[in-house]
Amino acid sequence: MQVALRIAYDGKEFHGFQRQENASTVQGVLEEAVGEVNGGGTTIRAAGRTDAGVHAFGQIACFWPRVRVPMDRWPMALNRLLPNGIWVHEARAVPADFHPIRSAICKHYRYRIRRDYTGMPFLGNFAWHLVEPLDIERMQRTLELLRGKCDFGAFQVSGRPVASTVRTMYHAGLREDKRGLSIDFVADGFLYKMVRSIVGTLVEVGRGRMGRSEVESAMRARDRSLMGPTAPPHGLYLVSVHYPTPSRGIIDEG
Repeated sequence: MQVALRIAYDGKEFHGFQRQENASTVQGVLEEAVGEVNGGGTTIRAAGRTDAGVHAFGQIACFWPRVRVPMDRWPMALNRLLPNGIWVHEARAVPADFHPIRSAICKHYRYRIRRDYTGMPFLGNFAWHLVEPLDIERMQRTLELLRGKCDFGAFQVSGRPVASTVRTMYHAGLREDKRGLSIDFVADGFLYKMVRSIVGTLVEVGRGRMGRSEVESAMRARDRSLMGPTAPPHGLYLVSVHYPTPSRGIIDEG
């Protein structure tokens, strides 16, 4: 049996998720807290390695327990040790063969764009602030290209080689509210900086600098240089990671 944690964190406080030698990371801070409760050094495995500045509502991380702690006590014990930028929502027992990446069936990411004119300085680290006109209908039509099984190689930023750039996008949608836009993506996997590349391209479409047909052509060519810029990290959130039963108790938040 392993312990799986559902975690939220403020990405601006850390240099990404993955442990680094000379930088504060979510994994490094979390492993220190888990180790203190767990009776020694503990390595955690997570569902994704978010970049510096990227936030999470529902990151999943698991580890092997050495001490007997009731599942409902793990969040309280860890939250007492963790800084304000990390919060453990829930702990659940999962099978020995559970893997936070390989066992996942899909992930849900959300990107926030602020469209209001209020000068709220504390919101600046949690959304991309764009007050210029955007053609939302053009952006919606372009999103249609991304649904289903597609080759997303044109949206991959180089750095992490993968066996295939084909992914299945179960949902790609845009919602507008009084403060801005929420762009949601649910897929069976994501390439390096794929969501931010898509959002940067959608904004170019909304600005009128690119058209749907140009995006379609760039996807066929698998050419990143033909797409828009990479959107900044602080608007991106890992909302949830979805697993098949019997692990569903740690998913579907947000």
